[in-house]
Amino acid sequence: MKLSVAIIHHNASEDLDRCLASLSTHAPACPHEIIVVDNASRDPGLQAVRERHPSVRWLMNRENVGYARGVNQALAEARTDYHLVLNPDVVVQPGAIDALLAFADAKPRAGVIGPQLLNEDGTIQDSCRRFYTLRTLLLRRTLLGRIWPRSRAVAAHLMRDFDHRSERAVDWVLGGCLLARREAVDRVGFLDERFFLYFEDVDWCFRMWRAGWEVLYFPGARFVHRHRRDSAKGALHRGYWRHLSSLLSFYEKWGMLIWLLKRWRGPAGAALQWILDMSGLAVALLAAYGLRAAVNRLFPEPLYPLAEYKPLFLFCALLATVTFLLTGRWRRRRGKRPWGESLREAGLVALLLLASTYLSHQQTYSRAVLVLFAPLAVLALGLAQTLRDALRKRLERGGFTLERTLFVGAPADIAGWYADGGDPRSLGVDAVGYLAPVLAGEPRAPLGPAGLTWLGEPEEAADIVERWRISQVVFWPAQGAAEAQDRTLVAQLRWRRIRLRWQVGAAWMVQAGARPEAFGQAGSLVLEPTTALRPAGVLGRLIVRGASQKGGPGTA
Repeated sequence: MKLSVAIIHHNASEDLDRCLASLSTHAPACPHEIIVVDNASRDPGLQAVRERHPSVRWLMNRENVGYARGVNQALAEARTDYHLVLNPDVVVQPGAIDALLAFADAKPRAGVIGPQLLNEDGTIQDSCRRFYTLRTLLLRRTLLGRIWPRSRAVAAHLMRDFDHRSERAVDWVLGGCLLARREAVDRVGFLDERFFLYFEDVDWCFRMWRAGWEVLYFPGARFVHRHRRDSAKGALHRGYWRHLSSLLSFYEKWGMLIWLLKRWRGPAGAALQWILDMSGLAVALLAAYGLRAAVNRLFPEPLYPLAEYKPLFLFCALLATVTFLLTGRWRRRRGKRPWGESLREAGLVALLLLASTYLSHQQTYSRAVLVLFAPLAVLALGLAQTLRDALRKRLERGGFTLERTLFVGAPADIAGWYADGGDPRSLGVDAVGYLAPVLAGEPRAPLGPAGLTWLGEPEEAADIVERWRISQVVFWPAQGAAEAQDRTLVAQLRWRRIRLRWQVGAAWMVQAGARPEAFGQAGSLVLEPTTALRPAGVLGRLIVRGASQKGGPGTA
């Protein structure tokens, strides 16, 4: 079968009926199938639409999984040469699909082709675009756009500098109606499901260009598109916030500045934690001073003005910084940090602060302030850690902390890791693709349930790292690999500040305390004999030895 048509539907049965009717009336000449993915619609007219179109394959989701995942469900079901992705508010025009397929056959390097989209009054829509810039973002998604509605930046973004009546290569085309080549999809991968709605088309086209495929606009095929543009209905509409969220996700994935921040996530995370901790300690000191001032009449000694406590604030910040560095509070880790650790660290800072002011005979600072500071510091540091954990969790949920990762090794090893490890996102990994030598002159097939795509050969790793914004490379060592070549590749990647990880069979030995050591011309892992005396173990050996001596040589 040459063509599959994928339609993602949610509560728009009237539009869907009209779309399916147009597909039936103006069906392509080639063998084809139609797949409708319904995202838990509650539209009462849907059942009647299903009855009127019995030849359609229906995939009924129990929840609204989003547009990108819905498209991926349809792509996974179809093994055709081309995939035509349609919104239900698209109406097919006579000969449009056949013209689109003929153009695709004539352009073998086209991964995605966008036809000409018309409004219902026959005017041409701006269905092909240039990629977003910061200026475009401000003028399209903030109040600045109302001040300069005819900005040149917006006009350039919408490609209004040509008449949309001639074919040409473009940055991206609207996902509401596009044709994708299966060969390109196998190489580039499915839509990124982090985009619930909006920007999945921008990301897909961006990846097509990165992988060496073209994105073309072809006005010889025309479709009518209602194009509601919910994202343009203002900040009070849910579509606006979904569009903004997807935009941030896109720039998190591909933006150079955010990419650099993610590559320096360790220092950035430590700096954020330092700011939160110092702010918490400052609040704790202020609260302790305020409590002492509230009961000032109960103390015979006067309470000095708050300005006199400025050196104490600075000393506390310095003392806490050194203490937390030594205790490892700011080391990168996954998962929540126990409150018990914050309790110990805050108690240590409070104790050192109290001891230092006592030993230096500081009479300016009230001992009551320092005593009250201890429990308040525990609370403040715990809250600071909770706030950071909540922020990290929110960023993880949106994919903002995922580390863009490239796999290098034998496809069987990578597929086995996928089968054993489950979802890479649970490990903080955004799996971009894998590298392996070509097989019989043909590109490798996608791997795993998510369709991890083949991006090239291992020798291309340095270039692919830059092109795909990779921050981590995972190696599965190959038997008989050229060591000199491996060392050169590792040096190139380390110079680019890429985290490197090797999957080794003896990793459990490292967890058990083994240390790496050269052994002749090869590497080895050394697990030293334990020197710790464990009472139970020593007692057990003595009992066994005594029993064996008592039983004599003939005892079994």
